[in-house]
Amino acid sequence: MVATEDMSVKTSEMLLLVPNGYPVWIDVPQATTGGAGTAMRFVLPVNAHNLPLMHRHETKLVVALSGALEIRSGRQRIALLKEGDAVKLHAGTAHRIHQQGACPSTVGIVLWPGVVESAFRELADAAKHNTILRSEMVEILSRYGVVWTTGAAREEPQTPIVRPLQEWFAELPETVAKLLALKWAALGDNLAQ
Repeated sequence: MVATEDMSVKTSEMLLLVPNGYPVWIDVPQATTGGAGTAMRFVLPVNAHNLPLMHRHETKLVVALSGALEIRSGRQRIALLKEGDAVKLHAGTAHRIHQQGACPSTVGIVLWPGVVESAFRELADAAKHNTILRSEMVEILSRYGVVWTTGAAREEPQTPIVRPLQEWFAELPETVAKLLALKWAALGDNLAQ
């Protein structure tokens, strides 16, 4: 990495995953980590939730960059995050992220290895043509080992541990952790120190 490179969130690439909406910012592209991982963020409006997903191959760190989040597996709450908190979801954990509270929440996602970023890029490309069906989204995601599911947790029950984001850096691939600390430090003092 060049010392003069701008690592602020202002330089992040924005992808629209549906026509004219659902922006996702790629903060740490997989290309900058040699495929070791990727990091992105998106905003959940009040009472909103993301897609019900299960990553077959990737570990996922979910971070409440602002506001609060509830992580569910099926109808069961598996974690409640306040701003600055994060939880690690192992591959095979069905989950959905729900916004909590009176203000929109910003969700940070770290995935390793980072191949699902390519699925999001395909979704964004399809959304540019103003037509993308749910079945097309499901098919694109499945090519990258991501299952659209409303089912409950994985076969082995997981007891997720909620910790401040900075306490998870040691468990991330080193290149991802370094770039993420630089990028998300601009979002708040309690996030990446």
